[in-house]
Amino acid sequence: MSTTFESSTTPLIKSDQPWMKFIRNNGSILLIYGFIILLGTAASIYSDKFLTIFNMVNIARQSIILGLIAIGQSMVVLTGGMDFSVGMIARVVGLTIATIFAAQESNPALIFPLLLLGSLLGAGLGWMNGMLITRTHANPFIITFGIASILRGVALAISSTPIRGIPAPYLRIYDATIGIVPVNVIVMIFIWAAAYLFTTRTRLGRNIFAVGGSERIAQLSAINVNRTLVSTYVISGLFAAFAGLFLLARTGVGDPSAAEGMEFQSVVAVAVGGISLYGGKGSIIGTLGGVLLLAMLSNVFTMTQVNIYFQQLLLGLVVLIAVAAYKSQRSA
Repeated sequence: MSTTFESSTTPLIKSDQPWMKFIRNNGSILLIYGFIILLGTAASIYSDKFLTIFNMVNIARQSIILGLIAIGQSMVVLTGGMDFSVGMIARVVGLTIATIFAAQESNPALIFPLLLLGSLLGAGLGWMNGMLITRTHANPFIITFGIASILRGVALAISSTPIRGIPAPYLRIYDATIGIVPVNVIVMIFIWAAAYLFTTRTRLGRNIFAVGGSERIAQLSAINVNRTLVSTYVISGLFAAFAGLFLLARTGVGDPSAAEGMEFQSVVAVAVGGISLYGGKGSIIGTLGGVLLLAMLSNVFTMTQVNIYFQQLLLGLVVLIAVAAYKSQRSA
């Protein structure tokens, strides 16, 4: 009788519905987008201006700078590292390009060469981070925090006051629209899609996950761990440079306080988006959700006039909760 019972219940125990498997594999992503829907619903009830096309476009545009930095940060965190120099890279790149523009009397012919120069500068600083980390085997946080401190001094040496003289054609990077949709928002959609394909369809993308899962196993699988790590920091520096260049177009001045706190916000976006802070797990789609959630929160805070100190408190609590959650998962 017991045998009949076991044979009749075993298929029920082993059965795994596709939708249950999907939820289990994508729980963190579903959760973050659930929060976005919940926040959007609550905000729309509070204010009838929240769900207007103008405000939605504004949120999308405001998310670009954090989105660019968070994409690069995602690559680093997936390897088990953390890049705390991204904000200062963005600042130094913006100030450097603004200084050259000002010295050349806002010459529009320099726009494309200087965009290339700024990108190379960011990639070079990211390469330096990666080389220091792989050569010294020091904690990535310590190395990148030290580089950030140096770059903060470099930024102040370049200028302690806003630098003006950005040519008008450069400012169209921020202002250009197709209908009511900003061109930069459309470009950012393609960048997110490219980042997703990079992490899921390319060899380097798969290697990033493998190194974050276990460097030893990655080495046994013939993956060049050091090259992979350096590549992620180059990508992080490159996207930080993109953010600095876009921020320059947004503000119209080289700001010596630009991108303040963006390294922290990028880690928050990555963490709440479901990428494990210990590496090897997560998705760029989750990071996108984290960026959108933070952009929406900032928009709601502005509408409700929430004190900036409370905003920082909330971001800190989010990081602590995320770290505790992933720590418990690793211990389980």
